[in-house]
Amino acid sequence: ELIGPEGVRQVPVSEFYTGPGKTVRRRDEVLTAFRIRREDYEGYYGHYMKYGKRRAMEIATLGCACLVKLSEDKKTLEDLRIAYGVAAPTPMRCRKAEDALRGRSLSLDTVQELGRLVQEEVTPRDSWRASKAFRLQLVKELGMRAFAEAAVRAGGDRVYQIGGGADA
Repeated sequence: ELIGPEGVRQVPVSEFYTGPGKTVRRRDEVLTAFRIRREDYEGYYGHYMKYGKRRAMEIATLGCACLVKLSEDKKTLEDLRIAYGVAAPTPMRCRKAEDALRGRSLSLDTVQELGRLVQEEVTPRDSWRASKAFRLQLVKELGMRAFAEAAVRAGGDRVYQIGGGADA
């Protein structure tokens, strides 16, 4: 939600970012709120991960947020939302991966498939902070970790741990 001399303007977040460091906000507007519908968060559990060289005051090399909604028995992925910052010119969701994995069982295979699918959707670039190849590896690994942790927070079994395997 943006407020300026012409009043209040609501812009979907998917349309807010227009390019690297650019948004639809006009010079005379202030971003005052993000409005999220109840059905877009009730029953969802999430996890955010960022990779940077330092912990404090660091611009992320890559950031990944994942939301999951599991079935009542906590075995099936009812819904998934996965988004990245610094994996493309603007923040982005991996909608093809989300669509492909909806309805799948919560398993190591599903986590690994997510890692493969998200790499196909992102368009990272080389920069002084990280190479494209390194960012692609981060996309995969942070996506799998954020997804697995969000699923645990939702009540599912831990099916993935650092290093790529299932718990022993």
